[in-house]
Order: sequence, then C-alpha cells, then structure tokens
Amino acid sequence: MTSLTTRRAGLLLSLLTLLLAASLAGAPAAWACSCMGYDFDEAIEAADLIADIEIVEVIDDDQGDVTYYAAVDRVWKGEESRTIEFSTHEQTAACGLGRLSTGDRIRAWANGADGSYSMTWCAYPMDPPEDEAAALTEKLGEPADLTDQQIPPGPRGEDPELDDSPGSLSIAMVVGGAVLAAALGLILAVGAVTVVVLLVRRSNRRS
Repeated sequence: MTSLTTRRAGLLLSLLTLLLAASLAGAPAAWACSCMGYDFDEAIEAADLIADIEIVEVIDDDQGDVTYYAAVDRVWKGEESRTIEFSTHEQTAACGLGRLSTGDRIRAWANGADGSYSMTWCAYPMDPPEDEAAALTEKLGEPADLTDQQIPPGPRGEDPELDDSPGSLSIAMVVGGAVLAAALGLILAVGAVTVVVLLVRRSNRRS
C-alpha cells in the first residue's frame, strides 16, 4: 500500500512539476513587451501628442489591433483637437495598452498627426515622476483645456455619453490584471508542488 501511495504521489508530483514549468513559461507573457526605454525627457521629445483622453467608442478591431475614438481633455504637446482616433494592440505582450473600455481615461503618449495616432508601451517614460502632470506642466507649460468644447459624434454617428466624474485610469492598471493572474497561478503551482513533496517524504519515511 505504501509503495502504491508513493508511486501515485510521484506521478502527481511529475504532473504538478509540468504545471509549474508551464506557469513559469507563460508568466513572462504579461510583461514580454521589449522596448528601448525612454527616460522622462526622451519620452517628451519622442511623442507627437501628450494629452489626457477619454475613450468614447471602439471604431475597429482587426485581430487584436483595436482603433478607438477618444475625447481629448487636456493637451501638453501636439495638436489641440477635441477628438482623436488612435490604435493600439489589445495584448500587452505585443506592446499594446491592453483592452480599453468606453469611459476609460488615460494619459496618451502617442505618435501620429492630424487626428490619427498609435500608442504602445514603448512611448511611455520608464521613470515617470510621482506627479507626472505637474512635471509636464513645468517642462511644457500649462496644458490646453478643451473640456469646454462639445465632443462631436463618433464615426458611428452616436452622441457620446461620457462620465463627467473626476479621476483617470492609471496606465499601470491596464496590465495589472494580467500580471496578477500570472503571479497567482505561479504561487498556486509552487504551493501544490510543495505539498506533494511533503507527502512523498512522509510516505518514504513510513516505508
């Protein structure tokens, strides 16, 4: 009986070890995007548009490349247009900003012109100051406030219905769920392997 229990425990240990290996292989996908990395000043120099925006609607979704229609509230650098369209990938592992929803607010560090932009993680500063808005104002001057302008209907022809409450979506929250899920899976796998190892050792001692 002890030998059978040991064999079963050994088999379970092997299966859980494979699970752990899969978790280790999959976990980096949450932060697999590889960028050169800009410091704060370099990111300002490289960006064509730095602005606070709010997602109005999804215009197009082509195999993960998502195009959004967004309202522009404040502009530190770039064109002062009340709305823009921008594209990004829904997978953070592909350097995209993740999947965004209507009403989400982010600070755009975008590249493009004439109301059409693209955004990736690579455009954001690697070492943003604690009060990024104040630091941008210090370097670029007071942002242009466009909130008194009416938001034109989106490409679908619908009047935008946005949340007027204050606040913004931290860009770190975009990948928070993916990183947390990967970490939780890794912790559970390690815990399961540890339990099985203890069971095997106890079985060996009894035999």
